[in-house]
Amino acid sequence: MINRIYRLMDTKRIDMVQREIAFDDDLMIARPHWLAVCAADQRYYQGKRAREVMRRKLPMALIHEATATVMHDPSGRSQPGTEAVPIPLMLHGQPQVIKANYDERNEFCSSGYDGFLQDYIAAPPGGFIPVPESNMSDGESMLYVFSELVSVVFNAIEAFEKSLATEISSFGVWGDGSMGYVMSLVLRCVYPQSRIYAFGKTARRLHRFSFADDTFFIDDIPDGLRIDHCFECVGGAGSESAVSQIIELIAPQGCVSLLGVSEEGISINTRTVLDKGLKLLGSSRSSADDFRKAVELIHESPVCKRYLETLCSEVIEIRNEADIAKLFEQDILNDFKTVGKWLI
Repeated sequence: MINRIYRLMDTKRIDMVQREIAFDDDLMIARPHWLAVCAADQRYYQGKRAREVMRRKLPMALIHEATATVMHDPSGRSQPGTEAVPIPLMLHGQPQVIKANYDERNEFCSSGYDGFLQDYIAAPPGGFIPVPESNMSDGESMLYVFSELVSVVFNAIEAFEKSLATEISSFGVWGDGSMGYVMSLVLRCVYPQSRIYAFGKTARRLHRFSFADDTFFIDDIPDGLRIDHCFECVGGAGSESAVSQIIELIAPQGCVSLLGVSEEGISINTRTVLDKGLKLLGSSRSSADDFRKAVELIHESPVCKRYLETLCSEVIEIRNEADIAKLFEQDILNDFKTVGKWLI
């Protein structure tokens, strides 16, 4: 079977190449259904990574947030037509003590390895998480395209819980974009008795965080506010000021979970980190277990479903290569997630 792969060749230039996929006993084959653009995809698309990184990673197909419709499953666990979430982690070698998403032997789709911007996705059956619902509407099935974002949050929560030393009566989340939104929402679902505070700088975005106990502008925080544990979901140039503010506001022995990606090094006030006995936790990507938790939460939590619906800023039907470019260009203008429906 011939597979068409849509690879980023250079800044804002996507070309189609053809490769053959063989139906065999090792590969499950699915067709993309929903695709969502990540900030990491945009950094590649707009050429905002360092030139040496672009030369090393390209050409490659973008997109690592997706759902797909099963066409062939050699294991027999998923019938043709079943909706599934592909895991963008390509495993190599036997599992180790290191979690799979941190194992340097493994590869990540849309980061040096072809992502899901292709006609067919082929991976071992373990590389897909079946969606437990059936007879879903398009709107319901689209929500599972956010499984990857939710799985990243579960990865961060797992690390946080292993390092926890104090109470969990309050959480602070810095960042009013998609990552901060999903981080706050999952904390709301997992720790319903805790207070959730969201910090940002854009009113129209913070207005969406209606499930949080309170929202604050980063330049207008009330005196005396203390938070047990904090999650930084800002990234980029704003990472340094966010981490600095977190370190000042967090309670002693709290956990500071870092999820935002910054291309440049940032300064950290280590004196206050030491004085308060803080733990700084780095979290990136996720494993198959995190994806299972994500799909389960979306399936079982009406609260999660209701608020994930508002995460989608725009849906674009992808019927040709020009629509792929439109997907990325429109995403630059949107506050939250831009979702593509694969109809090529």
